[in-house]
Amino acid sequence: MRYTKTLCAYLTFSFIATVLIILIVITTLPHPISLPEKAGIASVFILCCIVGISFTLYPNWVRRYFSKGKNKEKNMALQVKRSFEGHHPDCPTFQNHTVQWKKKTWCAGCLGLFIGLCASILLMILYLAVDIQLTKAVSYVLLALGLLILPVVYVEILYQRKSAILHVFINSMLPISFFIITIAVEGLTGTFVYGFFTILLCFLWLDTRIQLSSWYHRAYCINCSESCKMYTAPV
Repeated sequence: MRYTKTLCAYLTFSFIATVLIILIVITTLPHPISLPEKAGIASVFILCCIVGISFTLYPNWVRRYFSKGKNKEKNMALQVKRSFEGHHPDCPTFQNHTVQWKKKTWCAGCLGLFIGLCASILLMILYLAVDIQLTKAVSYVLLALGLLILPVVYVEILYQRKSAILHVFINSMLPISFFIITIAVEGLTGTFVYGFFTILLCFLWLDTRIQLSSWYHRAYCINCSESCKMYTAPV
């Protein structure tokens, strides 16, 4: 129940963030953004993408700096009977959550995020290098498209996936939606502060996706017929 309340809180704040972005672009008088401000937003965005890539490859690397994290991992390793492959238990229940590529097991969600983050970096570099000036109409269309991708990603997690490739594709669209939303807000406001604020909100939307996935894993594991119960926390 505690995890369900936490998830509801995340979804609520994500919805509020979406409404807030819409209000900002509607109420702000647009003006052309300067190249230094544009470069600043692009630099922050790319840096955040690089950090995100590190988490897709090594989700728990931060825990190495905290003794509690180490002890928790050691205790888990002693208690469980299954190994982890592609950030998921080596269990038939989660076989559709991973993909095989180059003789290695990859988490479908993390692989999708990795692809999307790399693509977003390239798109942001191209956007900055070409110095594209978005019209107001195009910016509104991009903003609507970017915000529409968010619920699509969230809803896809709640369904029992039969295709890991589809999960990879949809998750790859999440970082791209962050890029689209960021440049749209930048184009509609012409302000570094609002661009930076949008990037911060992207972390909230991403964390909501992570919380939703964790909640789904717990629910899926509890209802599984296997006895290992890798995710045993109540939902």
